[in-house]
Amino acid sequence: MTTPLVSKPLVLATGLLTASLLLTGCSNNDSNEVQISEDNSEQTVVTNSNGPVEEAVAAKDDGIMADDAATDDDTLVLDSDATNETSMPSSNITPVTTAPDQPSLVTNPTEPNTPEDTIKQALDTLYYGDVEDAAGYYQVDMANFEQELANTQSAFQQTVESVTITDTQYNADNTKATITGELRLKGQDEPAPLTYQLRKVNGQWKILG
Repeated sequence: MTTPLVSKPLVLATGLLTASLLLTGCSNNDSNEVQISEDNSEQTVVTNSNGPVEEAVAAKDDGIMADDAATDDDTLVLDSDATNETSMPSSNITPVTTAPDQPSLVTNPTEPNTPEDTIKQALDTLYYGDVEDAAGYYQVDMANFEQELANTQSAFQQTVESVTITDTQYNADNTKATITGELRLKGQDEPAPLTYQLRKVNGQWKILG
């Protein structure tokens, strides 16, 4: 009996569902805090800059003027330190550059450089990475195959929940492999059957079309 197949582009279209949601939220708050700090610093400096003028007019004694000038200098130094302190947090903010590790779509543990791991890498790369990289796991005689993957990627992201490998069969010289498994779709109680054909090309397993 022939095992029903799921179309290859749809099987692979599982790519960028959670990749770009972590890079918002902090930059606007930081810039507002810095702006407030700068505004406060300018107000402090302007207020203090008027101090020596008013005191110079009111002062009648050179000693009083000297004491007032010293007090104003100290105030300006303190205000300068406060300005530096309020601006320091923005320089210590570390931007988010990478998303956390995501769970694999393939529920089975796999070993490197095996047919099972090739399936796992292809699915996960497409789901969490990009179409161009995922297409590199295939050897497909199809024009615009990369574009076909891109066209089905969104549907795959929205419908596929997981893939479970149930069996792997090799040919006599271990250069070809047939993988069977189950494709579980979101909202479905029963999984759909799934089959992959792979071939070893230059020491690397490739998924065939």
